[in-house]
Amino acid sequence: MNRRLMLVCVCSLAAVLALPALADIIHLKDGSDLEGEIRKVPDGWIVVHEGQITQVTADKVASIEVKPVVTAETAMSRLNSLRRSVDNLSDIKQIIERYQNFISQNRDTPAAKDAAEELKIWRERQAKGLTKMGDRWVNPEERQGLLAHSADLAVQIHDMIKANQTKAASAALDQALAIDSQSPSLLYLRGVVQYHQDQFAPARKSFEQVLAALSDHPPTLNNLAVINWRQNSRGAALGYFDRAMIAAPGNLDILDNVAEAINAMTPDMKKSAIAQKVIRRFTEQDEDLQKRMKAKGQYRWGSSWIDEQQKAKFEEQEKAMKEELAKLQTEFDDVQARLTATDLRITEIQQMMRTIEAQSVAQTPDGKIIQLGLPASYFQYGREVDGLKGTRASLVANLDRLRGQAKQVRAKNAIQPQFSGIQKLIDADGVPLPMPPATQRAPATQPAAE
Repeated sequence: MNRRLMLVCVCSLAAVLALPALADIIHLKDGSDLEGEIRKVPDGWIVVHEGQITQVTADKVASIEVKPVVTAETAMSRLNSLRRSVDNLSDIKQIIERYQNFISQNRDTPAAKDAAEELKIWRERQAKGLTKMGDRWVNPEERQGLLAHSADLAVQIHDMIKANQTKAASAALDQALAIDSQSPSLLYLRGVVQYHQDQFAPARKSFEQVLAALSDHPPTLNNLAVINWRQNSRGAALGYFDRAMIAAPGNLDILDNVAEAINAMTPDMKKSAIAQKVIRRFTEQDEDLQKRMKAKGQYRWGSSWIDEQQKAKFEEQEKAMKEELAKLQTEFDDVQARLTATDLRITEIQQMMRTIEAQSVAQTPDGKIIQLGLPASYFQYGREVDGLKGTRASLVANLDRLRGQAKQVRAKNAIQPQFSGIQKLIDADGVPLPMPPATQRAPATQPAAE
């Protein structure tokens, strides 16, 4: 630094330090930056940073980035906001970064000093390997213990749900999630409980949280499809069904639900790209599934399965019903044809009668229109129409009788419906947790009745 510059710095220091601090950044033309408290002097600028003073002449400055002046009150308010925000974070690295940024942006304030002390605590937690479980920061040993406890709770809640102890399961879930709010097992079971309580939107959110952690979990994909279908989000439902079939090819529960969905599709819906994809994948996988089920003596019946005896019975009933209905249909068609011919004849005769009426008028010399006598054929036609109307009434009664007989035939030969119109949730057994055999699990301790 030359003699003149040293003199300026020494002589102006007291005045410079008395000027308002801007705490900004000077961007120099050579591409470098100077950050600190910037103070204007006659020859340019002085930057004060950590006790060091640097003078920059105006011709070297490209731009100046002005930062808001931070007061002690503002900084403390920001620190309180920071504390509230980190309460919701579980990534300790992110928390430390936020504290570091806060201290950098609020230097030389009481809040920055408090933040620095808190930052030490967070770094100590990081060094100890602490992680967040619920609202607690625990060490690895404590975490393993809590995870094991969470898994035990999931097993107990699973058994409560299977025993229809929905209220008890819901209360237990609240306690378990307070310990481990990110457990896919607990979130899955919460979704099941919420679904059975008709809380479809919350249930969907719970299963979406499971899917965020386990993107290819088949039961979760199936359940999201079922819920979206119930909420009339058919496109989203088909998307989840497609993903579920990819994640678990040939899964019986999933394919049965897809069969229900395909049966419920309108012709226009079946033309959509996602529907076409789902139908193709279902057809491919269901063909293989039917082969495997046939080896077990089971046969697809719409969206359900029947054994060989039921299949033979249903086929026999269906054959007998079709034969009876075919006879009734033949008679119905004959009566319908006669009714159609009768209607045509009535229309034809009525037209001829109107023609005769039109031809049986005359105009008198004074311009009046008079009706002349009608020929005998006109009255014959009238009698024929009356007879045809009686025939028509008899034919209509016959059609009604045949419809009633067909209804009775269907009722007499009632066969198990192929589709129920209902898609099924994969219940508690779909929980993403290795479940020990039922014989090794303690029974649910809550009362079965609610």
